[in-house]
Amino acid sequence: MQVRVRFAPSPTGFLHIGNARTALFNWLYAKSVGGILVLRIEDTDQKRSTKEAVDMAIKSLKWLNIDWDEGPEIEGPYGPYYQSDRLEIYKEYTDKLLEEGKAYYCFCTSEELEKKSSMQKTLNQLITYDGKCKAVSLDEAKERIKNGELARVRFNCPKDEISVFEDFVRGTVKKASHEVGDIVLCRENGFPTYNYAVVIDDMLMRITHVIRGEDHISNTSKQVLIYQAFGFEVPKFAHTAMILGSDKEKLSKRHGASTLMDFKDEGYLPQAIRNFLALLGWTHPEALETMVDEDMIKAFALNRFSKSPAIFDTAKLRHLNAWHIRNTDLDEITNLFLPFLIKDGFLKEDYTEEEGAWAKKLVSVIRHNCVVLNDISKYVPIFFQNDFEITTEMKEILEKEESQKVLKFFKEKISEMDTIEDANIKDLIKLTQKEVGVKGPLLYHPIRYALTGTSEGSELSHICDILGKESILYRLNKFV
Repeated sequence: MQVRVRFAPSPTGFLHIGNARTALFNWLYAKSVGGILVLRIEDTDQKRSTKEAVDMAIKSLKWLNIDWDEGPEIEGPYGPYYQSDRLEIYKEYTDKLLEEGKAYYCFCTSEELEKKSSMQKTLNQLITYDGKCKAVSLDEAKERIKNGELARVRFNCPKDEISVFEDFVRGTVKKASHEVGDIVLCRENGFPTYNYAVVIDDMLMRITHVIRGEDHISNTSKQVLIYQAFGFEVPKFAHTAMILGSDKEKLSKRHGASTLMDFKDEGYLPQAIRNFLALLGWTHPEALETMVDEDMIKAFALNRFSKSPAIFDTAKLRHLNAWHIRNTDLDEITNLFLPFLIKDGFLKEDYTEEEGAWAKKLVSVIRHNCVVLNDISKYVPIFFQNDFEITTEMKEILEKEESQKVLKFFKEKISEMDTIEDANIKDLIKLTQKEVGVKGPLLYHPIRYALTGTSEGSELSHICDILGKESILYRLNKFV
């Protein structure tokens, strides 16, 4: 049987790290076993669900390069893929439960229910519905509804049973049915609750494996009982560990838990985010830290999840991002840098082919210094500003006799060159070292200060390659 998994966000807010990790784990598992990933939008909370959140969720997944096989924009055989379009389906199954006595209408008001739960809390009792409306016959209930009364639909939870499921992370999980109680299946407005709709959807969409966060474990115990009431086959589960901040507290914005689009705007690479997310609760069998998709897909298995909470480590994320910036294909990483060059005014939106080639060369040099794509703005200005200020300390070094010898020799040879390229500049630096008789900082610092006005940055040969002969000579003339 083909593996079918799903990612089912609720569009009540933008996609954050926890959502994204769940999406990634499902995507990796589907890819690793040749399965199907279904994207389902769980938008039955009409008060909080928004189209903006739906659009942003889809946009975020596309940016993260997580593609789905069925769902919005890619219709499949088990749609609709928006829960709000599936109300007739839920009603059909609700009527079936009601007719079989496995569900019943509840006419208790919200105020009544609040009083009952408050009393149970005061008495330190389990907070579950007392079953008051269970005695109302189905015919009487339908008549009362016909006459305008509002009613919820409750699950007639079987008594003295145990809800049991096997979890790839937690092992065997059990819960007594009386602890679950007669939960609400449908609200007064006819919309299904999460625990009810998800069972029907997962069954009808042929979902074989459910991979989600451990905060859903209590929900799963309820869902198993509903599966059994319908006679549905229960899927296999994997509840992944929660994500904590560096202080071991629940992850929040103060830990850097931004939306995915915030990470995009800050200059994080989608492949670096995927790499980082995979390490939040899952380990590669060879303990790899820096990984590309092929590494993760090839090794991904549900028995490699950790029970221990995952720690959101910003330093590790930045390290991974820097690694991916350095190691991503040059054409691909250039395309990711381009929006930042345009945003900062270093490149026109309608750039020419020649300007695009220059930008590619620029990226090839600067990417080694960048942790995030935004960092490029710190290193590009030196290529645009022939006139710049230097520090007093730099000026003193440039005025030294040894420095002047280095700069004069370097300038003389540059003026004789027809082309300025990385390779011949490296040769020239070696020749300068040999002819002038200096090396290390005494050799490199004068050239770097004169050409860039900075004490650090890319390799000098790379800088010269981009500056070109005219700019190099202009800058050297100011200090020789």
